[in-house]
Amino acid sequence: MHKKSFFRAFPASFLLLTLLFAAQSLWAGGKKEAPAAPAAPAAQPAAQSAGPVLSGKKIIVADANSTHHLNLYVAYEKGLFTKRGLEVEIQQTSSGVAAVVGGEADIVFNCPTGVITPIAKGQNITIISQVKIPCTSVLVVPVNSPVKNPQDVEDLQIAGLSTTCCAVIAIRDTLRSQYNTEFELVTLAPGAALAALEAGSVRAAILEEPFVAEALLLKDAQGNPKYKTIFDGHSDANGDGGIDANLAGANPPCRTINANAAFVKERLGDAKVFIEAIEEANGIILAGPSSPDIVAIARKYVTVSEQAIINSNPKLGFTKNLDTAGLIGYAQALVNQGTIDTNPGNALFAPEFKGITW
Repeated sequence: MHKKSFFRAFPASFLLLTLLFAAQSLWAGGKKEAPAAPAAPAAQPAAQSAGPVLSGKKIIVADANSTHHLNLYVAYEKGLFTKRGLEVEIQQTSSGVAAVVGGEADIVFNCPTGVITPIAKGQNITIISQVKIPCTSVLVVPVNSPVKNPQDVEDLQIAGLSTTCCAVIAIRDTLRSQYNTEFELVTLAPGAALAALEAGSVRAAILEEPFVAEALLLKDAQGNPKYKTIFDGHSDANGDGGIDANLAGANPPCRTINANAAFVKERLGDAKVFIEAIEEANGIILAGPSSPDIVAIARKYVTVSEQAIINSNPKLGFTKNLDTAGLIGYAQALVNQGTIDTNPGNALFAPEFKGITW
């Protein structure tokens, strides 16, 4: 049968139904599925805790040159502040505590007793970190000194930095309490104290490093040492074969890093990162305290001989960890001598640094 005859054999209505059914089947078979819901995004790793937030402002450090502040100089000269995004300016002044209290500077490295007094009086300064332990100040006398026992200093004129110097306080308190002995303090800065000792106008001097090392390097006409240290935990003043106790105590704390209290509150990130840089500098110094690069940095800031720096640097025990008990003890000594009325106790220390430096 020809195709034409085949189509003619079926009614037109049947053909129409057949075509509609085929079209419906084709559509059903080609129907697209609804798009799948987008996959949930992969879990992101937990965000890292953000570090201290920096203000972008310069930190002003009021400083009186001293090898006891060597960690400040090493941090500055080796770029430890810069690599952390801090801009630090060191301003030389002998009135650093007053500058910090007044807000002209942010930070000062200082003998803690010089800071305890304004804190006790409610002024705008706080202790944020230790600089070093122990205090290196000792009693220096001529090698032929008649002083053999602590009682022998009775009424002697002895040079020292001030009545509120940590070492002077500690030595005087020990002499009073244990030996019922008192000396006359002649207030002189270290260089002037050594000069007075040389001139014979004082019988002894309470000196700190590197001036102790400088004194021990001095020789008489015959090339023999002119001076020695006594009652420092290392020497035998009376020649009985026993080492004398250190009149200043065992490992007394020395300088502290102190900051304007408002600076700490308003720029805490800056303060914390500053201490991070100082801690790195501490490690560098302690790894090689008399290495050429460290000695060169010290000489850039302090006018003493290279050999004195080489000899004294190993005695500087840099640390950020506050000796809170020792510092509170200094405060009590200031109360006892009438310099302050009450001991601030833990209020000496910035609460923002609890768990960091104390």
